Amino acid sequence: MDAVHEGSSGGPVLMPESMLHACVVGEADATLLASAQQLRVEAGVRWVVAGNVAAFVAERFEQARDAACLLVLSARPQHAADMPSLPVQHSGLQQEAHYTWPIPADRLVPCEAIACDDAGSIAVWSSAPETADLRAKLAAITGLPPDCFALHSLDVQDGQADPLIATYAALAAVVLMAKTGRTMCVGGYMAVSQVREADVCVAASLDYKGALLDWRYVARTPGLTGGEAVARDPGPYSSSRATSLVDDPAALIPGSAHTFARESFVDEIARDHHRDPVSFRLDHLDPVEYGGARELIDTVAQRAAWNTDTPDRKVRRANNEVAHGRGFAFDTHDAASGDNPIPDYSAWIVDLDVNRLTGDVALKRVVAGRASGRRRIGRLIGVPARQIAAAASRALGLQLTARPSHDETPGTQAVSHELAPASFTSGEVATQTAAGDRLEIDVSPAAAAIANALYDATGVRFRAPPFTPERVLAALGAMRESEAANGGIGNRPRRAKRSLWTALAAGGVGSLIGLACTAWPLRAPIEAIARPAASTWSDATIARGRQIAEFGDCAVCHTAPGGVVNAGGLGLETPFGMVYTTNLTPDPKTGIGNWSFAAFDRAMRQGISRDGHHLYPAFPYTAFTKMSEADMTALYAYLMSQPAVEHSPPVTRLPFPLNQRALVAGWNALYLKQGEFKPDPTRSAIWNRGAYLVDGAGHCSACHSPRNAFGAEKGGRLYLSGGSAEGWVAPSLVANSKAPVRWTEQALYDYLKTGFSHEHGVAAGPMAPVVASLSTLPEEDVRAMAHYVASLSPQPAAAPTAVPLSESAHDLATSAVTLQGLDRGRRIFDGACAVCHAATGGVGNFGVRPLLSLNTSVSEATPDNLLNVIQNGIDAPATDALGYMPGFKDSFDDRQIADLVSYIRATFAPNEASWKDLAQASARIRKHVH
Repeated sequence: MDAVHEGSSGGPVLMPESMLHACVVGEADATLLASAQQLRVEAGVRWVVAGNVAAFVAERFEQARDAACLLVLSARPQHAADMPSLPVQHSGLQQEAHYTWPIPADRLVPCEAIACDDAGSIAVWSSAPETADLRAKLAAITGLPPDCFALHSLDVQDGQADPLIATYAALAAVVLMAKTGRTMCVGGYMAVSQVREADVCVAASLDYKGALLDWRYVARTPGLTGGEAVARDPGPYSSSRATSLVDDPAALIPGSAHTFARESFVDEIARDHHRDPVSFRLDHLDPVEYGGARELIDTVAQRAAWNTDTPDRKVRRANNEVAHGRGFAFDTHDAASGDNPIPDYSAWIVDLDVNRLTGDVALKRVVAGRASGRRRIGRLIGVPARQIAAAASRALGLQLTARPSHDETPGTQAVSHELAPASFTSGEVATQTAAGDRLEIDVSPAAAAIANALYDATGVRFRAPPFTPERVLAALGAMRESEAANGGIGNRPRRAKRSLWTALAAGGVGSLIGLACTAWPLRAPIEAIARPAASTWSDATIARGRQIAEFGDCAVCHTAPGGVVNAGGLGLETPFGMVYTTNLTPDPKTGIGNWSFAAFDRAMRQGISRDGHHLYPAFPYTAFTKMSEADMTALYAYLMSQPAVEHSPPVTRLPFPLNQRALVAGWNALYLKQGEFKPDPTRSAIWNRGAYLVDGAGHCSACHSPRNAFGAEKGGRLYLSGGSAEGWVAPSLVANSKAPVRWTEQALYDYLKTGFSHEHGVAAGPMAPVVASLSTLPEEDVRAMAHYVASLSPQPAAAPTAVPLSESAHDLATSAVTLQGLDRGRRIFDGACAVCHAATGGVGNFGVRPLLSLNTSVSEATPDNLLNVIQNGIDAPATDALGYMPGFKDSFDDRQIADLVSYIRATFAPNEASWKDLAQASARIRKHVH
């Protein structure tokens, strides 16, 4: 609601923040009242009945209004179009179908009235005339004397001052206030008297090549026809002969109704002729006039991984109780008039599950993008979450909420959204529609995309929204009856056999079969393909793939020192021997140029190469298996679009029996948990995004979790509790961290994004290239990672401030060092280190100067990291702003380095136990190849 102003003075009316908002429903009969009580609405929305007043009440008027709209749709009677039927041959064309769209007889009437209990009297603000009749009516419905009411006029906009509606709103506000005990604002009145339906008939025929030959479209509003239909744009799909007529003189049929009929019918034609619905549309969009539309459809399809069919999806489709379906729909509209209007486009892909036993439809994900431009679209923009939730709610007849998917960067206009019933979400949902959002074109494909997904899941065509559980269940029942009446009995043994198999596949036996496949040592090769052209994918998909590659640090491991990026050959030291990384460039001989996406996906999720041999778990496929289909597709697109480099890396040769790669199958059976990341619905979107990046593409636990004797990561309470990588200690990221100051979310973000935190120091060693990659990625994603990692440890009440040692503390530490006989180390430190790392802070030139008293490497249980950085320095800082540090391997021998490290430990971590055998440790680090 906008600001409220008093009618006489024009001054603002101050209302309590606890005020509730109501949308009153008029002309509600007993059946409708019962329906309202059963309506599944957003959390915080209440159905209140008090006397003759019935309303939805919520903290915001938009919530109450949306619930009333759902009730209006549910009032529509069951229609024969809900039932599956064969095409009606009236047009003489090959294919014909009929669709209906509900049109409420009465739309929302804005009104405004506020009732407030004001210290014993009831204050009423409204635009109703201040008459004795109004006081008498207020007294009659409350039983209070007329002088208990303080009436105030309300300044309202033109068109909102109907006296009858205003009076009714004032009465309703008082009644609802008395019922709820809260200040009440009535913001709208919606009558539910009758719902008319627009009828649409679409027919088409195809030529011998499978292209549209004839297209006939007729739409009308029963009872309101003007006697002469008007020609309408036949739509974007090309055909030889097209006719489009609309008989709607009152302009009651919304554009979304036309989109629903057209997109449902095109989908029906494609599937009936065994064509991919997206490809069929692209084949009928002119590459010149609709170049932008084709680009948008390609990008959205790639973002949703439309053409992939993963094992997880196959299991969901095979489940006898719950069926999975995907649907696509598209719309276009000229945004401006003139000689050269700029078209707007919107494309939706919906993933949903249908419970065959209850008819419940669970909308899992919506990928919805919008763009403008005739030849090129420029930038793909996501449809706002609130619009997606509202459109999907109307189509399904229940209130849903939407939030960006876990594989979307937070804080942007996400293209992919996860949906859930409103009452089961964590509450972090986009609830406002941004000013200037294009409403109809953005959401017009919603109903058709959902209907097409329902067909994909059930085999039933739904030709009239909303798709409520009752309608879905009735349609499924009618389909079964129709099959039985048409000789379905003869097919039952086959269905029963399939049902038994799918039931086993979905249950425990299916798990055993999956385990057996994982443990099976011999895997079939996947056929080689010709390298796909880079033009196969949109620029947006390739750019997204680059980001995934940066998150996964592909080039860090798959680039040898001095070698070509991603050409492989880097040696990774493991407890079992040296493992050399492979060539990731699209070279068909030595790289992955002849790998299909299926082969690439199997390698990333199962650790099986294209030729069927097992990859060693030094390749973190145990983490990559959690990546989404869309991200995996984008990564494949990016790698395949890069220059091919013919380079054969060294062959990995482990000692017997580890050189028998088939043994890895047993390791996989024990330690590989396949399956995409599953978001936690009780957590925020940023938490889920962070968990997805940390545990998936980022594979942080590969270094920061300890491993068992078989090289598998330890999880549970040891998750991210510290590990090792390339001769360095990967410190704990959770509560047992040895950091002098507890890691906060901000400190983690600073460290990951810039490579430096004032409270912890500089990223060095294997972490430096990780930060170098993260520094190029969206800060919202890096912040999500920091948010997730910080959530794994209890946070201090206030973030500590990094303070260097005081002069007195430094004097005490120096005295202690003298007593311990560490003068040699102090002299080395003063000569080589103090200029940058003095206890009170070094010289502020040439990059950052970390405080050693707060540096994790000084307080760790082992000296390895400190020895590494002293000997080898930092010659490749994570970011240019950090500056360089020289190495002292060639300046000091192991005894001198041991003295220096002993001094640093005693001075800057005086509460930690001294390290032992430092000279031997220094010699060990010196031998390690860097």
